[in-house]
Amino acid sequence: MRGNIYRIISFFVVGIVCVQAFPVSAQYNEDDIYRYVEEYADVAMKKMAEYGIPASITIAQGVFESACGRSRLATEGNNHFGIKCHTEWTGDTILIDDDELQECFRKYGSVAESYNDHSVFLTTRKRYSNLFDLDILDYKAWARTLKEDGYATNPQYADRLISLIERFNIARLDTLCLSGRNIETPEKEIVQTQVRQEGSPSKAQAQQHVKKHTRKVFTATGSEYPSDESPFVYRKVFKNNNTYFVIAQEGDTYEKIAQDILVMSESLRKFNDAGPADQPVENEIVYVEAKARGNAARVHTVQEGETLRYISQRYGVQLKHILKYNLLDENHTVRPGDQILLRR
Repeated sequence: MRGNIYRIISFFVVGIVCVQAFPVSAQYNEDDIYRYVEEYADVAMKKMAEYGIPASITIAQGVFESACGRSRLATEGNNHFGIKCHTEWTGDTILIDDDELQECFRKYGSVAESYNDHSVFLTTRKRYSNLFDLDILDYKAWARTLKEDGYATNPQYADRLISLIERFNIARLDTLCLSGRNIETPEKEIVQTQVRQEGSPSKAQAQQHVKKHTRKVFTATGSEYPSDESPFVYRKVFKNNNTYFVIAQEGDTYEKIAQDILVMSESLRKFNDAGPADQPVENEIVYVEAKARGNAARVHTVQEGETLRYISQRYGVQLKHILKYNLLDENHTVRPGDQILLRR
């Protein structure tokens, strides 16, 4: 995992970043962000699998709140998320000047404890329960709702998190987590440091939320499809339903593939009916031109775990036309045994 992080985020780096962190000002640059993402990506994804909080949000908050681990609160208190003591805290503390002088912040024995407490903090406080109604891949909505729920007083808090996630492609971690790769959810969790509040989402509910948003993707090795003369420099192309596609490699993003084949990443996402936070997983088919309007197979019988997008990718038929042929909207959930028309 760690060896791939630099390749994952390097395409998005523009210039030097120097930010005033919360709660203690400290400077950090792009190299510090690289190191921070590399060091804490695994634990953030494990917490996502455990609690249903996007790894991208956790990492972005860690970067911003701890100044990439350089703030006094982080170096002396292992507190990477600016969590204050509150009345129920019985652990160690550290006093830091923030909105007021010498405010009480939680102090941890390790950074791992800080990451765990951050997950517990969000999942056990009623004020944040609305976060778990959001799409786990919609990092923008998570960032804005965190700000609205009062996590931070900085009026630019949500914009800062979103900017970090987008400039360094940290949302890639969310996709990796949901694909189930490189994730081993701990059998034992660190002892919770806070009493669960009434009405807050349980850990079981958070896990169900992750499962709910896990997506099945259509993959290929290439041997089952004809290859063709490639008009592109860096990628071998294949054909499905008379439509060119490439096969995603480990660590690929739509942006990286788009750079290799000289198209806009927005166009590549449109060709593949991919959302703004989606990224391909290893061996996933990625179409490099618009899919066809129909397929000679005519009808597909839905199997367990399949979605309309999966069917669209499998048969090389534009999703909007599948919706039209079947009189469905994009939010429709197909069930095993459903018959889906693939052409008019």
